[in-house]
Amino acid sequence: MPLRLAIVLSLLAVAGVAWAGDAEPSGGLGLGVAAMLGAVQGATEFLPVSSSGHLALAQAFFGIDPETGGHRFSIVAHAGTLLAVMWMFRRDVLELAMVPLRPLTPSPARTTLLMMVLATLPLGLVLVPGVEEAILAVESNPRLVGVCLLVTATILFVAFRRPSEAGDEVDPPSPTPRSALLVGLAQLVAVLPGVSRSGSTIAAGLGLGMSRAAAARFSFLISIPAILGATVLELRKLGEESAAIDPMPYVVGFAVSFVVGLACLRLLLLLVRLGRIGGFVAYLAVLGLLAIVWGGG
Repeated sequence: MPLRLAIVLSLLAVAGVAWAGDAEPSGGLGLGVAAMLGAVQGATEFLPVSSSGHLALAQAFFGIDPETGGHRFSIVAHAGTLLAVMWMFRRDVLELAMVPLRPLTPSPARTTLLMMVLATLPLGLVLVPGVEEAILAVESNPRLVGVCLLVTATILFVAFRRPSEAGDEVDPPSPTPRSALLVGLAQLVAVLPGVSRSGSTIAAGLGLGMSRAAAARFSFLISIPAILGATVLELRKLGEESAAIDPMPYVVGFAVSFVVGLACLRLLLLLVRLGRIGGFVAYLAVLGLLAIVWGGG
């Protein structure tokens, strides 16, 4: 099932970017395109197939400039996936939101929030001059994206080879400060197109001795500030864009990204708990090799 699903998603991503590339120059965004792109964003944000890697390959294939178009819609689609993960972990989010009201009271939520802050700190390095240019350089080079996809496949393969203990914990514990920082570094590496954020952070957690449930929970909790940060960066890229827009495609994109994101998030949590991610490993390996061969041509 994971392999078939990943293949379908990649085809949808290619189709969506192709249609978006046709739509953006004319200034229009149809409801069908909005729904397609919302579905792609919702699915690939959480499944370990690297949404940025698929988008980069599609952009290269169709000759689309990575720095142009789609920022306004990207903000809306990211907001949909942000709402999906917050709804999925709504109990955790509510407990975390209460921590500032009781900052000196020890609690599991307080510990989790501190570990989330620690894990998010490495993402600040993205703002260092030259880092964004390096990311764009990888994004525009299919061979480098292919290498990153192979890295993701290798990470997932190694991480899920060994059985995990206590994989069905209902309330998994927070990671240690060391583990949180190392998972945060894995999330930083995942800014490279082709490296999956969910795949690398969950794999890092497993490699540090966390259970599957704990690794998945922490991975998606720290995705909240990560997605929020990506949304802020997209807002910055809007610049002086102020043309009148039809709101309906954005409403559709938001709704679809939320629903699809929620469904795929539930699916990945199940697959992680069962350890059934072999299909994604095979898919990423094949896609990575194809990207390297195609990029070299």
